[in-house]
Amino acid sequence: MEIVDLYNNKKEKINKTWERQSTKEPPQGEYKLNVHVWIINNNNELLIQKRGKTLKRYPNKWNFTGGAIDQNETSLEGAIRELKEELGINIENLEFLLSFKREHDFVDVWIGKTNININDLKPSKREVQEIKWVTIQELKDLINKNEFVPSIKLYYSLFENLLNKCYINNKKNNQ
Repeated sequence: MEIVDLYNNKKEKINKTWERQSTKEPPQGEYKLNVHVWIINNNNELLIQKRGKTLKRYPNKWNFTGGAIDQNETSLEGAIRELKEELGINIENLEFLLSFKREHDFVDVWIGKTNININDLKPSKREVQEIKWVTIQELKDLINKNEFVPSIKLYYSLFENLLNKCYINNKKNNQ
């Protein structure tokens, strides 16, 4: 049983918890906290994973690492834990990128840099069926073909702009 803290519409903890279930959401005006973790390598590729076949929400869809923040856990601690649980890697030098509110939760987006070899990952057999590095264009193609979880459409263009401005190695600027 997973227990998560609840927050008000200003993303302040409200001293209430919620048993996380796939079929129920918190009461209106109360929100869970989730994280998405975007990993980028020196080739400006993003690490994505295909969700497990037996998962109740979006099986067989591509996604970034992420999930719900546990009770008494910070957003950063949750992001680090999700990377460990889902991919078997420990990346602690994550940088906070942005946060947004959806109907039943807040989502904090973290970004990290690593050049890890996919063969060195130890993915969760239940949650992850495939992992790969993709270019921005390949990611866009997956999104356009509806092969990526739909929540990405809420903030992808903002993320792409921030990624290109702040994280992608711009060869023109380095010359």
